[in-house]
Amino acid sequence: MAWVSIRSRRAPAFWAPIAVALVLALLLGVCAQLWVTDHIRGLQALAGSDPQAARAAAERMLRGLGWFLGGFFLLSSALLVRYFQLGLRHGRLPAPGWWSLGAHRAATGATAQRLGRVGLGLSVALGLLGIALVVLVDHLIESLLAGRPPA
Repeated sequence: MAWVSIRSRRAPAFWAPIAVALVLALLLGVCAQLWVTDHIRGLQALAGSDPQAARAAAERMLRGLGWFLGGFFLLSSALLVRYFQLGLRHGRLPAPGWWSLGAHRAATGATAQRLGRVGLGLSVALGLLGIALVVLVDHLIESLLAGRPPA
């Protein structure tokens, strides 16, 4: 059997994790939007009085954002690698335990093995993309700074 049902769609263990994840994503998005808008307004005000300081602050913000996103990608990659590793070990995706919260069905047997291998590959690719993001943001900032007119 390739798939087994592990809980009803009416069970709280199915809906609660999904609802919590959606609410947290919405709150994080709203907070990030408010912070970015406020920070950009501050940079625009600073640019009117001190362009060099505004340029340095924008550079710090972009570097910090690049490092934050790269770290988020690497952390997500590590969690996904662990998820798929446990799934391969148990022969079931999602693996038993809290990893299966929010799941209605689980893949078993050859289907779980195939999905686990593909998932591991994509998880490693996500980690490499996180590293590439940090390098590319740094390269972009250096290119922009090198192209500016002398002060």
